[in-house]
Amino acid sequence: MRTAPGTAGQASRGPASVPLAERAGGPDLARGLALAGIALANTVGWLHGHEWTVLLKQQDATGLDKVADVLLALLVDNRGFPLFAMLFGYGLGILHRRSLAAGESPGRFLRRMLRRHAVLLVIGLLHGILLFQGDILAAYAVIGMLCAVLMTRGRALLPIAGALCLPALAVWGWADATIGFGGGSGYAAASAPDHLTGVALRAPGELRGAALAVVLDIGLLAPMALGALLARLRLFEEVAENRDLLVPMARWGIVCGLAGAVPLAAVLLLDPAHEHLADPTAVGIMGVVHQLTGLLGALGLAAAAALLADRVRTAAHGGPALPRLVTAAVHGVEALGAVSLSAYLAQSVLFLALFPPYTLDLGARLGSAGACAIALAGWLVMIPLAAALRRAGRRGPMELVLRTLAGSTSPRPAGGER
Repeated sequence: MRTAPGTAGQASRGPASVPLAERAGGPDLARGLALAGIALANTVGWLHGHEWTVLLKQQDATGLDKVADVLLALLVDNRGFPLFAMLFGYGLGILHRRSLAAGESPGRFLRRMLRRHAVLLVIGLLHGILLFQGDILAAYAVIGMLCAVLMTRGRALLPIAGALCLPALAVWGWADATIGFGGGSGYAAASAPDHLTGVALRAPGELRGAALAVVLDIGLLAPMALGALLARLRLFEEVAENRDLLVPMARWGIVCGLAGAVPLAAVLLLDPAHEHLADPTAVGIMGVVHQLTGLLGALGLAAAAALLADRVRTAAHGGPALPRLVTAAVHGVEALGAVSLSAYLAQSVLFLALFPPYTLDLGARLGSAGACAIALAGWLVMIPLAAALRRAGRRGPMELVLRTLAGSTSPRPAGGER
């Protein structure tokens, strides 16, 4: 379950951050879409009271809930978080690229990244302890910092490290697929009788997870490293120059992502109680395939988002016209992607207000379909709010907190180092 990041004194800080209007549309569009996927995937962290099957879904789901579970398995589960991690790595790659262009030393770059990731780690811990057990920001902070270090140690080390971490990513797929064989009917914090009890249940796991993230979450380095490498090529920014690569990447990545999700989706549809597939080994292998093809699907979706965003911008500059609804939708989701940290945290606030026993207890009363409807409604409501911020030239509230506490992401010119 799964970035965000006066003229006086600007010369001492180096070049300013990229203005909102000049941000590459493709990565922001992909982030905005990934936010919907993450919200949908995170619903499993709030539902409780029913035995789990594969992918933490409910064994006794019927009707619309089963339809929702199958669609989530095909389109969302193990697809949203690798997409977000890849885009996180892409953002790191851009920051490193700008650092090199400014002649900044590796040491200064790493100090800036350490401050930024330390702030993100604190935000993630607060999010995981106070709001939601499935936080991913803390893991992003730890593994992202490792990714930043590897970037400065030569061009070959990062791709090698990313490839070596693919087996760790596969382990997550195995675990998600075989969860139903170990029992369980929801996270303990999801059914906590009051908020303080929920905090007490979440805190030890979140602190332990952050302390051991470099081991437990090392699989994240695979999609992050991939994103950082693609940033070296400016793949999602220079769309016209990379179209010959982006088109087949979008087509075959999405196809592979869908095909790899079919086996586990079939288990959800046909054998959720494991009456016929009683051996967890076969299901675990399906989970590995589901997870690894999710990375291919994420790559395909990011490529498709870059192509679509470029098509909309071309239409705005005299190219073939597009329906207004398509243009407005793309711009709105792009705006949401630009405030992804704020939106990610806002999703948890929404769920906390509705799902625990001490609020409306929807976690015990709804199945997947109802929970997904709420998640999508929340995502849709945030789009016009993000678009309003974009029109006003303002960043999201949590993006401002991150930038204020972590300092500028812009490198200082070499001559200004002290």
